[in-house]
Amino acid sequence: MNRIRKIAIFILFSHIFASFGMASNKIDQNDYQYIKINTNEIKKLGIRLVKITQGGITKSAPFNAILDFDSTTSTTQSSTFDAIVAAIFKREGERVKKGEVICEISSNDLNTLFFELENTQNRYNIAREIAMKDEQLFKSGVISQREYQVSYLNANEMKLKLRQVQSTFDTFGIDVRHPKGQFGFRIIAKESGVLAIAPKQTGDKITAFSPYIRIADGMDLMARIRVPINMVEYVKPKAKVYDKRGREIGSIKTISVVIDKLTNSVLATASINQSGFKVGETIELYVEGAKIKDSIIMPVEAIIKNGNDYLVFKRIKDGFVPIKISIIEEKNLAFVVQADGLNVGDEVAVGSIIALKGIINNVGE
Repeated sequence: MNRIRKIAIFILFSHIFASFGMASNKIDQNDYQYIKINTNEIKKLGIRLVKITQGGITKSAPFNAILDFDSTTSTTQSSTFDAIVAAIFKREGERVKKGEVICEISSNDLNTLFFELENTQNRYNIAREIAMKDEQLFKSGVISQREYQVSYLNANEMKLKLRQVQSTFDTFGIDVRHPKGQFGFRIIAKESGVLAIAPKQTGDKITAFSPYIRIADGMDLMARIRVPINMVEYVKPKAKVYDKRGREIGSIKTISVVIDKLTNSVLATASINQSGFKVGETIELYVEGAKIKDSIIMPVEAIIKNGNDYLVFKRIKDGFVPIKISIIEEKNLAFVVQADGLNVGDEVAVGSIIALKGIINNVGE
């Protein structure tokens, strides 16, 4: 029985044993002798060669991240009062134009503030008229400069108070020139863009001091990552970010220097440059870590298990050398490994490498 035929029988029985959960006995490193095999036999066995082309950069432990629109290109509208959603005209994900009505809200505090706005506006109008008349009287010599200054300062004081109340409405997104609609106060878009956050249904409560409208002027996404204190060293600015399949999806943009004492973590953000994600989605991602010394990236099909060992077969002049490896982590269709005797530029066997396993197990001498 020739050598290749013996190897074929070994492959057949290996598959049968594997189906019953049987494994070969472990062979020590010193027992792995080099395999002498010529080029024609390599081709007949269906073995190919690939070159190791790059060193391995490891990813850190997985982090959970929440996806959002990039906050650097968005406008936020919030309320200093609790309110109730009275009507909805635009929903999350829809595009809006500046000045377009998004929803209407109702609040007793807003009603009180609106009364204060109207009252302040009327008082300012009166104070301004008095100041204008006193200015003419002062210029005519009828009243003193001091009397004119009193009315002038009073008008300016009312003007500042009016602007303060108006700015509060502006923060909400309420146009003071047309504040009310059919069901409540009209909330308009302060900028054009996509609604990243918006009320979901009528009757919902809007909590004070929390953003209830966010408009993004682009579709760029960012990931908000809560990094535990003991993992901060693994997250560096500009580090690449990968999904769980090993695909690069973005890079770290910012890392906070403030610790959230409730979660004992810091907030990191990453810009996401891949499509297929949705705002509000929670994903698992990995952050590029430091390069592990002597590590390389090995294709999955180049690795085979023999007993308790993981092996690759390095090409030498007249055959292959079996080399034990240590798997550090899994990437997309590849592993980051460490091994003595393997370097970037070496060629390793892929394809029907179970045939080489048969040879080191004394099948096909």
